[in-house]
Amino acid sequence: MERIGKYVIHTAVVTSGYARILLCHDPDLQVPVAIKLFDPKPGDDGPLSPAQQLTRFLTEVRTLASFDHPYIVGVKTLEHLADGRPYFVMPYMAAHLPYEIGKDFATAEEAAAASERDRPRRMSGQRAMLVMKQLSSAVLALHKRNLVHRSLKPSNVLLSATQNGAVKLCDFSLIKLAEKNLPLPDFWMGDAAYTAPEQRENATAVKASADVYSLGVLACRLLVGALPDLSAGPAVLGGGFPAQLVELVAACTDPDPSRRPPHAGEVLGGLDRVPPPARPGPAKPVVQVVSKPRAVAPASPPAPQPVAAES
Repeated sequence: MERIGKYVIHTAVVTSGYARILLCHDPDLQVPVAIKLFDPKPGDDGPLSPAQQLTRFLTEVRTLASFDHPYIVGVKTLEHLADGRPYFVMPYMAAHLPYEIGKDFATAEEAAAASERDRPRRMSGQRAMLVMKQLSSAVLALHKRNLVHRSLKPSNVLLSATQNGAVKLCDFSLIKLAEKNLPLPDFWMGDAAYTAPEQRENATAVKASADVYSLGVLACRLLVGALPDLSAGPAVLGGGFPAQLVELVAACTDPDPSRRPPHAGEVLGGLDRVPPPARPGPAKPVVQVVSKPRAVAPASPPAPQPVAAES
């Protein structure tokens, strides 16, 4: 039986960049846990040196551990293997956002050919508003400390349960600190569909408004079931949505960061002013998606399924 420390390894959930996410079992507490292991690839000549990768890994876990927030994933402990590689242990999370909304596809044809589980779909208005409020609350906690997440996307939004689970924001590997900027070469990483235009030009100079842009794209994805077409300006939700919500999503996805809400607190306040949906309504399957740029490293996660604690 393969182990990492005292923990029994069940399966590797995600392998990307310089880390692996493992679904494990805690033999003492008799509960499942998720472990993120520092695992740089031998011979990897990527943009970050091994020392820079280690700095980012340790910064991620220490930043996560510094929060005690209901919508940010927690950290149980930081430990090291005999060879010196660090790993940190997190609570097991039953799902992530793609479990409820399906995957994103570059074309409508790809979406139509996908399995029913993977096919894009929207949430009910009531559920989408709850998820966005919880996520905005988590991002606000970062912005209050002058941190910028820089990687807000569905796979980095964990859920505490497969049915109406609470949001648990994860993956602080690209976090921008207030007092210093971690090594980040002259390129950007993430998913182009959810990344602010200014971040694609210069990830080191972005402010909280870059996360606000991502929140706006996420709101559209949850409410409509498809990525917005942002090639001609802000996102347009279309008819059937309250005017306050239409205006908020448009403001968040404005290509000019100076015209967006400056931080997640204003997004959360704007969501609170949106009238509640007349009725919850069912989630709606969607096969027509707007073509989007392909994701840039790190690669997209596996198909939506119950997952551990990061993506």
